Amino acid sequence: MKSKLKFASCLFCLLMTVTGCSSLPSVIEKEPIENTAFLKVGRYLDVNNTNENLILYDYKEALAGDGLYYASWRIGDAMPYKNSDGDIVDLYDAQLYLLLGEFTSNEKAQDNRNEWIEKAKNNYEISVEEETIYNEHPYLIITYTFPGENNPYSRGVSAFGIYENSAVCIELTCQENFAGDLQAILTEFLENCTYNK
Repeated sequence: MKSKLKFASCLFCLLMTVTGCSSLPSVIEKEPIENTAFLKVGRYLDVNNTNENLILYDYKEALAGDGLYYASWRIGDAMPYKNSDGDIVDLYDAQLYLLLGEFTSNEKAQDNRNEWIEKAKNNYEISVEEETIYNEHPYLIITYTFPGENNPYSRGVSAFGIYENSAVCIELTCQENFAGDLQAILTEFLENCTYNK
């Protein structure tokens, strides 16, 4: 199980760099997927995306054998962006990333959630941190900016939650000129996430 925890941590680190677009080509599929409002992620999480501006962009079940699931949504049209590796990738006004890990116990899920939170605190400049409840499920919400000038995204808001043996991280990041309300977008998204037994 330690190798799964290590793998989950590595994947989360990869997702942390996704917001900086340095690993985007290896994570995002080249072919578009069907944009659907309803998406089942793992065994327990149902996402009913009611925001027409959030377009489903990627969904990975390939890591399901390790209990990991990944999905992303985008806002706005693609613009070419040269990342730190020199690759040209698609950059959007804002992107929402969801990482769900299913573990063998609630304790292991909490350990992973705590590790993900620590990684976020080490990578972001946190301005607000609060515990809150959306759709009857508790989340830790952090609001932050990105340090340095090499990240095309300037700010973000993330939610970290636990449901039974599952841990989830949902991250919404945007470019500096994005006029949308990140907190409102994330709130609507979380209010439409349902955990089922």
